[in-house]
Amino acid sequence: MGFLSAYLPKNWILLLGAIALSGCRSLQVPVGALLAPAMPSLAGLEPPLAVQWRRDVEAAPGLALEVGRMLFVTNRKGDIHAFELPEGRKRGVLDVGRDLMGQPILQEALLLLPVALDGSAVIGYDLYRRQTAWRRAGEGVEAGLWQAGALVYVADRRGQIYALEGVTGQVRWQQFPEITGLEGVRARPVVVQDILIVADKRGRIVGLDAEMGSLRWHQEGFGPVYADLLSAGDQVLIATTRGRLVAIAAQTGALLWMQTWPDTSVHLTTPTIADNRIYVAGGDGSICAIDLKTGMRLWSWQGPAAVVAAPVAVPERGLLYAGDLNGTLYALDLHSGAVRWQLEGLGDVLHLVRTAYGLVALCRPRHVYLLQTTHETLAVSP
Repeated sequence: MGFLSAYLPKNWILLLGAIALSGCRSLQVPVGALLAPAMPSLAGLEPPLAVQWRRDVEAAPGLALEVGRMLFVTNRKGDIHAFELPEGRKRGVLDVGRDLMGQPILQEALLLLPVALDGSAVIGYDLYRRQTAWRRAGEGVEAGLWQAGALVYVADRRGQIYALEGVTGQVRWQQFPEITGLEGVRARPVVVQDILIVADKRGRIVGLDAEMGSLRWHQEGFGPVYADLLSAGDQVLIATTRGRLVAIAAQTGALLWMQTWPDTSVHLTTPTIADNRIYVAGGDGSICAIDLKTGMRLWSWQGPAAVVAAPVAVPERGLLYAGDLNGTLYALDLHSGAVRWQLEGLGDVLHLVRTAYGLVALCRPRHVYLLQTTHETLAVSP
């Protein structure tokens, strides 16, 4: 734009610069890319896996969301990067402004983003119009969003809970911490049947009527909850930062069973379920298989470094994938915990997602990988 500066007024130069910048900082989703693929590229994830591509997301990655052929990846700088699968073609970056810590969701063509800071609690971004459709101001939201039909459930940093209409952002109901006793929600809540279950950083767990928001029950005393909650039939699984995995009846809040680690300072990941077994990892490097019905421990595996990413099960291959903060990806046998394969050198594994096109790994310091079953490594640079 240098040669224009001699001929255009200063305010026009600033306007053109802003237009150019905004064009680079938006998400550009091709028509039809949000639809599920007719035939996935991969039927399974049999090792060895190879890196098909690596992309730079400019800061430590947060979480990933696969929708159709699109992969959306958040980072701790406040950006969300879009890639088209399977090639990993970059489809833009949206700068939200501050930390994105919780799981985004898709409501029709709207990408709904929980924002931790900056006075915006939730943003609805229209992927086809490439503009913000609505924005809800309020306390920051560090927990991910939960979607059930047309409603989206939000738990903010203060402990306030509300249900939004996902398309419009209008509040359907709102519940206050003075009623629930919640303070500082970091874990994504979950709806089981007609009950919304929310847990906070102090270990208080509540069940709310999902339609009206009224308090049904409460529990506490298991330890702070930072990992996302997981539904399992008519129960909810809650992993704590005190080495406890708890199963609670969704309708009543009754404790069904509890599995306790010897080290009560272990932070546990969100569990994974496959074939009526629960798989959960910990900051001590352990990975455990637990019977879903009884809570009995079936096997344990001890790795050399902390695991913070929830494991990914591939039951049709009898495999469990897990990555650690040494940058190693493991494939464990689902039934015994034996190591069947491993790959080193990825970077600290922060998040794993199984997609229709392969295994996605988000790794520190700033990269996202797609791994597939192949003997040819096509490590494409950003």
